[in-house]
Amino acid sequence: MGKNLKSYLKIFRITEWRAYFLMAFLGFLVAKGFLFPLMDIFIFFVLIISFLAFGFAVNNCFDTKEDKNRNDKINPLAEKEIKFKNTFILSILPGFLGLTLSLIFGWKVFLFCLAGLTVSFFYSAPPLRFKGRPVLDLISHGFFAGVFWFALPLLVFKSEWNLFHYFLSLSIFYLSLTLELRNHLEDFDSDKEADLKTFVCVFGKNFSERLLQLLALLFPLTIFPVFLLDFPKHLFLFFVSILIFLFFFQFLQKSKTKEDYKSYRALDFYSIFLFSFLVVLNVF
Repeated sequence: MGKNLKSYLKIFRITEWRAYFLMAFLGFLVAKGFLFPLMDIFIFFVLIISFLAFGFAVNNCFDTKEDKNRNDKINPLAEKEIKFKNTFILSILPGFLGLTLSLIFGWKVFLFCLAGLTVSFFYSAPPLRFKGRPVLDLISHGFFAGVFWFALPLLVFKSEWNLFHYFLSLSIFYLSLTLELRNHLEDFDSDKEADLKTFVCVFGKNFSERLLQLLALLFPLTIFPVFLLDFPKHLFLFFVSILIFLFFFQFLQKSKTKEDYKSYRALDFYSIFLFSFLVVLNVF
C-alpha cells in the first residue's frame, strides 16, 4: 500500500514545479495580490497547486511510450508500477478542483483556466496531442506552460493590463517556447525511438540545435521594449551589459550531446534574474 501511494504521488512530479510556480508568483507580485484578503490569496495558491498537479499527471498518463525509453524513471506508469485507469482519475481530480475554485473569481477567470487546462490536457492526450505536431508543440507550450501562469494572477486579482503586462507576457511566451525546444532536444533519443513527431524529430537535431542557440541569443531582445518605455536610461545600459555577457556565453558554448544542453541553464538563471528585476521595479 505504501509503495503504491508513493508511486501515485510521483505522477505529480512536484520537484519540477519550481519554474511554473515562480512565474505565477511573479504575476502575483505584479498584480499586487499581497494586498488582497488572505482567503483570496490562499485560494489562488490552491489553484496554482491544483493546475500544476493536473498538468504533470496528465503528461505522465499519455507519455508512457517515450518515458519507458528514458533513463531517469520519472514515470511510474511507464514502469507499470500503477494502473492507467487509477492514474488518469487521480490526474483529473486536481484539475476539476481548480476549475471549481476558479468560479469564485468570476467567469472570466474560469474560462481562462478552462482554456489553459484544455491546451495542457491535449498537449499530451490524443487525438489532438499537440506534443506530436511540429511547431504547434512549441506554440501550445508557450501558452499553457508560459503565459498562462503569469496572466492567471493578473486576472484573479483584477489588474488592468498595460504595455508592461503585454510585453512581459510576450517575453514569457517566447522563453517557454525556447525551453520546450531545449526539452525536446534533451529527449530526442527517447522521442525518436517512440516515433513521436516533435519539432526536433521532424526538422532534425542539427537544425534544432542552431535554432535553440539563436532563440537563446535573441531572448533578451524581447524585454527591450519594457526598458525603453518604463525605465531610466542607466537601467537600460545595465541591461545591455548583461545582454553582452549572455551573448558571448551562448556564442562560445557548444551543444553536441544531451549533457551540453545543460549549459543553457544559464538562460534559466538569467531570465529569473531579469524578470525579478523588472517586477521589483514595477511593484516598488
